[in-house]
This record gives sequence, structure tokens and C-alpha cells, in this order.
Amino acid sequence: MARGGHLGQRAIVVGGGMGGLFSARVLADHFDEVIVLDRDHEPAAAEPRGTVPQGHHFHVLLPGGLDAMCEWFPGFVDDLVDTGSVEMLLGRDFYAYTTEGKSYSLQRHQPEPNPGPMTYVQTRPQLEANVRQRVGGLDNVSFHYRSLVDGPIVEDDQVVGVTIRDGEAMRADLVVDASGRNSCTAQWLPEMGYEPAPETYVNCDVSYTSVIVQPEVWDAFDGSVFFLMPTGTGEHAGRYGSVVKLPGERWLLSLGSRYGDTAPTEWEAFRSYGDTLIDPIWSRLAATGTPLTDIKTYRMARAVRHHYEQVDRFPDGLVPIADSVCFFNPIHGQGMSSAAGQCRGLSELLAQRAAGDGTLDGIAMDFFPIAADWVRGPWILAALSDFAHPQCTGDFPVDDVPDLEALGRVAASSEPSSPEMQLVIDISVLRKPLSAIRALTPA
Repeated sequence: MARGGHLGQRAIVVGGGMGGLFSARVLADHFDEVIVLDRDHEPAAAEPRGTVPQGHHFHVLLPGGLDAMCEWFPGFVDDLVDTGSVEMLLGRDFYAYTTEGKSYSLQRHQPEPNPGPMTYVQTRPQLEANVRQRVGGLDNVSFHYRSLVDGPIVEDDQVVGVTIRDGEAMRADLVVDASGRNSCTAQWLPEMGYEPAPETYVNCDVSYTSVIVQPEVWDAFDGSVFFLMPTGTGEHAGRYGSVVKLPGERWLLSLGSRYGDTAPTEWEAFRSYGDTLIDPIWSRLAATGTPLTDIKTYRMARAVRHHYEQVDRFPDGLVPIADSVCFFNPIHGQGMSSAAGQCRGLSELLAQRAAGDGTLDGIAMDFFPIAADWVRGPWILAALSDFAHPQCTGDFPVDDVPDLEALGRVAASSEPSSPEMQLVIDISVLRKPLSAIRALTPA
């Protein structure tokens, strides 16, 4: 494998989820050896893993995330197609039923298709299996499963490795924390004598419940995915649903709500819950499906953003990334693509270091503004939706409102095929960070 400039002998990635896999790919260009430590068992197939809380629900890489995959792994789209992923042309194959009727956009009412970027629909295990196979195929990357990290090895105020629960000590030039929402970094900093990063929260309290079914007719609805949005009024104001075409001519049926109004996990009661949605199409389609799996529920009380870009001191040798920096309300589908954007930023930073002095000193402090830039856009877009619910509480990201307002002005004043509108789309699908809108607005 051709590598970029050399930055060290070994890098360790804590966490083998999507953020950890992305990180390992980036680190492989600059270190002799990259070890991914995963507390779970080695997956035998494309199956849900116990440590992946949303493994039973559908996943879509936004085009920004897909672009990163294709850059890191040439031919990755072929991998997705070969394993049965379903094409989804945004603006045509994804739509929603809203209080205004059928819309091909969630940002505004758009009753007619307006085809945009292509992406693909698959189960989380299928997507992760494709990425893991590619990362595992790199000659300097290895996976250590059933490896629960106990803590950092610290020397002279620097992280120089980690200890494993069985007592093994593993030294490294750089430790990347992709451990997720129960972030190692957040736990380690106070133990090391550092102030924790400021945190902001959105108490979204979202739940969704899903089941894979065998439909009588797979193509019984147009496109690949549709959502039924909450009505916002009445007894069932917060309920929503979706139907997703999966590989193998199956569907994933999902129902959800907020603040304790969780869909039941018994089939008939699950279907009855779906009868309360904004449009009867969900119930009509569900009536043609035969359950193939148990009905599974995922619930998340709040989204959390760690503001590492605001810290004054941080130990060398450690970099948190992906969900260890910010984890989002998952119904907005932004987490994996935000993680990919952060990893692209880390890749550029590492390349700059390799071309410069070749050191890793202060790498985290240089990375944190980059990570924050890839978090800001999806965080405020999600917050807009979350805070529309009257029970939502937390910290609205007021500092990011000016860029959001600029995005809205450009979207409202631009022609559909103009470069300005393309920039709006690129920001919305995480091809570019929210700050890119400043190129079109006065200083």
C-alpha cells in the first residue's frame, strides 16, 4: 500500500465502529502499524453487534460520507452494489408525507421530484461489514477484538498508549479515541488533571422501533425510502414512521415518537400504532408484510456535543473523534457522515504535519477546530427540528445561527441549478461544512 509521510511506528484506535474504521484508514497512511481495539467479538457475518445500539435499524451514508468512502476505497460503490445495497437518488427516491402533502425535500415543501446526489440504503451491519473488510485488507491495520480499554498510559503529561482490561499494556505514538458516546477521553481528562471540555445538550428523547418484513410486492411503493412526518398536533402529535427497501427484496418498517410515546414490540400492537400516522400508506403496506425478525426499539434521551475547540490545555498523544466529539439525534442520519468529514480533516492535518516537521506535538489542539467545523452544521440543523417539539429542552446553538441564516438566504434566492444552490446542497449532505457558506456572504 502506498503511504504518505511517516509520522510514527504505531497508532491505536479505541473503538471498531464506523468512526474507528474511518480513523484507521486515515492513520494507515502515516503509521507503520495501526491497531483497532474493539470491545466486541469479531463479527462472523453482516449481523448486528451488541455494542452498536442502532444495529437493527437502517442506515444511509449521506453523499458527503459516501464521497469519503470512495476516496479512501476506490470502487467502494461496487462493494455496496455487490452486497445488495439499494440505490437512492435524493430528491427522487426519498420523500416524505407532511402536513402539506407529499414532499421530495425535508427542508421545504417540494411536491415534484428534483433529482440530486446518489447514495445507497442498507442495514448497519451490511455497511459496516463492507467498510471493515476494506480496512482489514490494509497490510498495516489489525483488529484486536474483545479488548476492553482500561485506561491511558501517561508519561510526562502525554498519552503514550493504553492498558487493556486483562493487564496488557500497548504503547503507541498516537491514540485516537473513537469509543463513542461513552467516550474514554471524557472520562480520562479529569483523572489526568485536565479540565473536561464544555458540553452542550439537546434533550430530544427520541425512540424508534423497527422490524424487517417480507412484503408481497417489493416495488409496491415508488422510490427507496419514505418518511411520515409528525403532525405536530393532536393526541399523537410526535409520531412518525418510515418504510425502507432493503437488499433481498425486504422492507424495514419503523415507527417512532418522543418523550415516552414508544411504539410497542408486539406485531399487531405495532401495526395499530402505525394506524395513527399522518397518512394511511404505512398501514396499507404493513398489512402486506410478514415479520422476519423480532421488533427492536432504540431510544436516546439526549444528544451531546463536547466542545474540545474551547479547551485551553489538552494532553499530547490523544485525539477524540466522531461520537467521542459529538453524538447526534440519530433520526437525522448525520452521525456517520459527520465522522467521515472529521476524518477527512484529520487526514489533511496529518498530511500537513508529514510534509512539515513530521511531529505530532499539539495535533489534538490543531484538530479540534476542524472537528467542530464538521459538527456545527448537522448539529444546528438537527436542533432546529428537535426544538420544534414543545417538550425539547437543552442548549440551542445560538452561535451558529448567523451561518444558518445565511444558508437559508442563499437557498431562498438561488436558482435550482445555480452554483449557489449546489453549495447549499453540498452543506446539507455534508460534502462541505457549514462555514463554507461564508464564501457567498459579506464579511
